[in-house]
Parts: sequence; structure tokens; C-alpha cells
Amino acid sequence: MLQIVLIVISLLDATPALQGSKQLPWFLSLGESSMQLRARVPVARQVVLVPDLATLCDEVGRWSPKAHWPVLIEDDFLAPMFIRRFVPQVVYRRASVGSNKPSGEAIIAAAAAAWDGSGSPRKAAMVAGLPAPSGLIVSSPTDPAAAAALLLAAGRGQDIAWVTTSASGSGATLSLAQTNSLVQAVQAAATATGRSWSSLGDDIDTLTICRKMAGRGTTGAETAGKGDAAAITDLLGRSEDGQRWAIAGWIFGSSARSAWIANCSLFLPRVDAWLCDTYPDTTPWSKWGLGPAGELLKSSTYQVTLLEHERLLQLQRANPQGLSTDIALMNSKGNADFFRMSGDQDGDPGDLPVLNTPTALSMIHSWSLRSPESSATVGGRWIDRGVYTYVGSTNEPQLHAFVPPQLFAKRIAGGIPFLVAARWWPDPDVAMSRPWQLNTLGDPLMLAPPPKGSLRLLIPAMPAEAGVVQVQHAAVEFMKKTETAPSDEVFATAISELVLIGKDEIAAKLWTAATQKDVGGSVSAAAVFGALFRQGDRDAMLAAWSQLATPSMLDGDMLWAAFGATLSEGTSDGVLAALTQAISPGALFTRTERLLPIVSRRYGSGAAAALLERAESMAGTVREKRALAKLRPRITG
Repeated sequence: MLQIVLIVISLLDATPALQGSKQLPWFLSLGESSMQLRARVPVARQVVLVPDLATLCDEVGRWSPKAHWPVLIEDDFLAPMFIRRFVPQVVYRRASVGSNKPSGEAIIAAAAAAWDGSGSPRKAAMVAGLPAPSGLIVSSPTDPAAAAALLLAAGRGQDIAWVTTSASGSGATLSLAQTNSLVQAVQAAATATGRSWSSLGDDIDTLTICRKMAGRGTTGAETAGKGDAAAITDLLGRSEDGQRWAIAGWIFGSSARSAWIANCSLFLPRVDAWLCDTYPDTTPWSKWGLGPAGELLKSSTYQVTLLEHERLLQLQRANPQGLSTDIALMNSKGNADFFRMSGDQDGDPGDLPVLNTPTALSMIHSWSLRSPESSATVGGRWIDRGVYTYVGSTNEPQLHAFVPPQLFAKRIAGGIPFLVAARWWPDPDVAMSRPWQLNTLGDPLMLAPPPKGSLRLLIPAMPAEAGVVQVQHAAVEFMKKTETAPSDEVFATAISELVLIGKDEIAAKLWTAATQKDVGGSVSAAAVFGALFRQGDRDAMLAAWSQLATPSMLDGDMLWAAFGATLSEGTSDGVLAALTQAISPGALFTRTERLLPIVSRRYGSGAAAALLERAESMAGTVREKRALAKLRPRITG
């Protein structure tokens, strides 16, 4: 049986009304089914890649109470990132079972089949021995995020409610009428289950919203601050008077990304914690400092990296090959398009660490999730780089809107789900328990308990079925083909297969072979660039950069992560040219500011002016335009 220490006494210290009660508090009960899932259902050490939602349904339907395993919709970024962290024995690839999109009924049937049942996934899981889950999934069968609904319904034994009420886009704010329509539709869906839901501690205490919707809504209830607009996940799961009856988590995006988020939540370990503390040791900032949280997590067996009073250049120097962490906690001042480090240094979104593995993030910062779909914002950049669970603000929330990090760490170490731990719980004396500005993205039942004694049981991978490709074998075949029929495309395919299964070192050697055979080109360079970054091979990165036909934003971020911290007067012309090319939206000011004096002295004022004008042409915010304009006097010569 799973062994984990629940820090109930210290948690109850923060919730006096619960003292003396023998019943497990609702916030601890929430994670019970997730904990039992870890204890009772082994995970096969395999990853199955599928091309579409129909095949995802078919594969998930093959799960049983004897074993679950990750099933990803294949892509060239998220799937390799997941596999690098999961480290399977084998990766399988399945062909499509058909082009027709599955109906809502087919999705629910596949989720129930994962527990050897039919009809309700919740009832099927309970018959198989899983405690009744406390959540409800809300999705639309035509929304790409239905992929996450399928996986989480199957993985956690939750029922799905199909709610198709219009809710605009993720960057908008719903009107009061639109918000009420969505809230009422969700409440009607909860009522239709026949389960109790109207207060915390009953049958439905979490909502997993797997669909597109606006990031903010409007409420008639009293909010925690001025105004009637609030984060959408803080409005769903509340009654008309603002009383909370459930904690909501939100998953949106493509089918591949949504399925990836669900797989990360269900199957990845959460062992490593990275904390970046930029706040001063003065009130009120010190209460939200990360040092005490780091000590608590370390004593709870997490592997902790704590960066305190970090300046921007120190942050860049700390992660020249990317950041690999399961949990990230960061605090900073700033806005949607910049974050302030110690020493009052402002960083652009592009200055955030590049992630090598999927990460669950809590970001104490204003406005970071104002436009989560935009890579030019702090939150959007984090999401693009591989954050699958995110606690962040949609507006100016005030510092005390965030649960202090030490309490947050105590909660997750005590077995409380990550997103639940980030919320102020109902308390008439806590203003911030009213509707306000924090959005919670991801699976609200995802746990991050102390690693010791809480990891899921792994069992050997299953033999391949007929017609299923083992990607490791495919990689070997393509490697052989690079010898018999070398070309840029053949090398690119072989490299891509190797990167997919987590063999970066071999992929980098294959790139070297391609260049030696004089066939390495834009396609193979694009396939290998991330592997070269993670390997720390800067010379090879620079050579590959010169071959890229159209470098991606992530390519540019990796280039700056590798070379930016060492930029100086002695930097070579080749590196300067590459870094100049990698100036992009969301990474304009700090890169231009660092390059401008070097370019001006080495190539003259004309080259420096051209550099600045190029950056100004991409500026999308008033802050960026004003900051860049202040650089013009620095052009000399």
C-alpha cells in the first residue's frame, strides 16, 4: 500500500474550524482516488504514439485495472519531451484506425473500457476497486481538448459532461450574461449526474474543463478586489453569491497538446523542484519568498534547486543547456510581457529558462496568464516551452492573492492536489477566498506528493502487437539507410526518431556524420537542433543554425540560452550574426540592449541602427516601444 505522510496537523493549524473533526477534510479527500490509483494500477513502461483522436480512443480502451500506460498523439516537440522524462523501455507507433472523429458516446465508452466496464467510467472504476473520484470533467466532443477528457476520464475514473455552451476564446473576457450562461450550464451538468455538488466536501469538488473558453469572466458576486471581472477558473465551481463548491482546472489547445497534458498529469513522477526567488528580504515580499518552501520540500525528499535573489544574467548562466525539473516555483514583479529579477533588472519572456522536460509551475507574478495563447507573454512562453500545469494571474491580483509558498509547499507535500493547494479556501476572514484573478491550468486532481514512497509501480512493457511499429527498430533502420542512401531527408528522419526516443547523444553524432558526408542541410539541422542544445555542443549548434531555413522561436531561445550568458566584446562574428537573427517577439529589449553596443563598436552606427529598427518593427506593446526608444542614444560612431 502506498506510504505517504499527510501533514494533517500543520494543515489544520491553518484551518482552525476543522480542528477536532475526525472526518478527513475535503482538501485531503480530494487526492484519495489519485493516491489509490498510484497504489493499485501499475504503469507499463511503454509509450504508445497514435496519429489522431480515434486511435487514441482505441488504445486507451485497451487499458485495464492491471496496467495503464501513456498514449500520446505524436508530434515533434511534446512527445519527445514527455519520453525524455518518462524513460520507457519501448516506444510503439500505431497506424490510424480511421479518419472519422469519435462521437462523445465513443469517447465515454473507451474511458469505461479502460476499467473493463461500460457506460459510466466512474462506475466502472469503482467496480474495479478505485475509490469514487470527487471530480467531473466538462468538455465538448468537437473540441480538440476532448483528448484530455478521454485520458483523464479513463485514468481517474471520472465521468464526462458534454457542455457546448459558447464561451468565446481563451484571451477574451466573457460578459456577465455569457459568464452566467456558462456557469449555469456547468451546474446543470453537475446536477444531471445525480450526485451532490453544491458545497465542498460532497460528491463533486473538482471540475476539469477540457475545452476552449475565455480566460476571464464577469460576476455579479463580490470579488476580492475592485471590478467584476475575474479568472474564469475562479468563477466556475462557484454559486451565484460567489461561494465555492468546486476547484476548477482548465485544459485547452490542440489534441496533441491536450493529450500530452493529461499524460503528464497521470504518468510522470514529480521528484525535482526548481525555485527561483527574486523578492527582497523585506516586508511584505519576504512572506512570499521561496527559501522556507525550498527547505520544506527538501526535508520532504524532493530534490531541490533554490536560486535566491537571482539576477537576470545569473538566471541565464544557470541553465545554458535548458532546465530539467518536475516542479517550478518562481516569484517576480512585472507584467504580462516582462518579469523583474533582483537588482530591478527586467527580463523579456524569451529570457525564461528553456524547458527540457514537462513542468508544473506556480508563478507569483502579475498578469502572466493574461494572454496564455501568446508567446510574447510570460505565461504564453512558459506554456509553449512545456508547462502542463500552471498557477498564474490574469490581471493585477495583489501579492496576497497568492498562497504563501511555504504553505503551498506544505500542502502539496501533504498530498493535496497541486491546483487545489494554490487556492485560498473558503473563509469569511480571507478576502482572497472570494472570486479573483488567479487561473489554474491543468488537471485539478494532479498530485505532487513527496517522492519517497509515492511513485507509481512500474511493470515491464508489453510485447508489440501485429502491425505496431517499435520506434527503436525504426530508428535503427533509418540509421542504416544513412549509410546506403545518405541525404538530408534520410538523416533528418533518423535523427528525429532518435530524438523522439530520448537518444540525444546518438542524434548529435548522426548530425556530425551528416556534415562529414556533406549532406547535412536544413531538414536535418532542424531535427537535431534541440538535441545539440541539450548536449551543450555550442559549435555544432552554430553550424546547424546556419543551415536552418526558418529558425523557430524556440530555436532562437535555445541559441540565446546557450550563447547569451557569455556574450562579450570577444564574441565571434558568427555568433553575433546568429544572435541578431534570433531577436523575436517576446524577446526584443534585453537581446537588443546587449547586442547594440557590441554591434555599434564593431560594425558602426549604421549596423546598430538597423538592428534597433528591426527590433522596433516587431514591438507589440507600449513598454517594448518605449524601452527600445531609450536605446537609440547608445548608438555611437
